[in-house]
Formats: sequence, structure tokens, C-alpha cells
Amino acid sequence: MGNPVVIDLLIGVPALLGSLCFLVATVAMNRARDALTRINILSVATGLGMMLFIVAAYVNDLTGGFRWLGLIMALVAFGATVVVTSVASITLARAAYRADPQLDPRTAYDDLSGVQ
Repeated sequence: MGNPVVIDLLIGVPALLGSLCFLVATVAMNRARDALTRINILSVATGLGMMLFIVAAYVNDLTGGFRWLGLIMALVAFGATVVVTSVASITLARAAYRADPQLDPRTAYDDLSGVQ
């Protein structure tokens, strides 16, 4: 086993950073003025925050010793996180856009409207 303080830091720092991603996203979402901006903020926080949680969980799993199964599970979780967060954010954004929301006037362009 290694130094317990270092191990706790290797587990705690990614977990706290992941939590911080969600906290910052929550504050930013409350300040956003339209649904599409909120979805964009949420997708970034979900992707990065969940990956940091996976790193913390994998390092915690390593405290019991290296196992190939643990590494494979972490890699599958990384891949699934990328796919799920991407598909979910695209689906939510399309649904929000089809509801014909009012976009923030500061939005520079709207590629999906067909208006130049």
C-alpha cells in the first residue's frame, strides 16, 4: 500500500473537482436566459464531472490492488459517458428547439431556423 494521504488526495481531488463542475454548472444554468444555453452548460458539466467521478472510483478500486476487470470497467464507463452525454444533450437540445423557445437576444446566429 502507499501513503494514505496521497491515496486520499488521488481519490478526493477528482471527486471534488467533479462536484465543482456540477456546482458551477448549476450557478451558470440559473444565470442562462434560454433553454438551449442551459442544455449546453449541462452537457459539458455532465461529461467532465462524470469522468472525474469515474477516475475517483477507479483510484479507489486500485487501493485493493490492480485488477484487469477494474481497468476494463473504468474504460467502458468512460466510453459510455462520452456516448450517453453526447446523445442526451443532442436529444434534449432538439426537443427544446422544436418547442420553439425564445432565444436569448445575445445569440449571434441561429443555424437551424433557415433564416439568414
